Amino acid sequence: MTFSLSGLLRVRGAQERIAAEELSRASSERRKAETAVRAGAASLSEISSQVDDAATLLAMAAARAAGRSALGDLQTLAELSRTAESEAKNAHVEARRELKGLERLETAHRVEERRGELAAEQAALDEIATARGRRPEGSAA
Repeated sequence: MTFSLSGLLRVRGAQERIAAEELSRASSERRKAETAVRAGAASLSEISSQVDDAATLLAMAAARAAGRSALGDLQTLAELSRTAESEAKNAHVEARRELKGLERLETAHRVEERRGELAAEQAALDEIATARGRRPEGSAA
């Protein structure tokens, strides 16, 4: 007898693999965003503080303002990517939980099926032993 939920088990397995791929993708995006934040902060700190004239001061102020704005955008992106990773992780945990539940059911089914097979085999052996015990001694049949 086959496991009646084997189709659902395959679907849950596929869903778990998809959730794992999405988690991997989200983790990769989070790492990229955090790397971009670090690079942006480093770039902003490298802006020269040497001022020779008013034009340089204005240009430096504009560069810092643009840099801070870009860094703010990168930080927002990093936060969004952390949130997406967290959601993907939760989805993967849920998919994994559902898969494991079905796998436990399948294992229990297989154990029960094997017990039935062994019980039938034992009953057949018992019947053979009982039949042999009823035969008169020295009989070939």
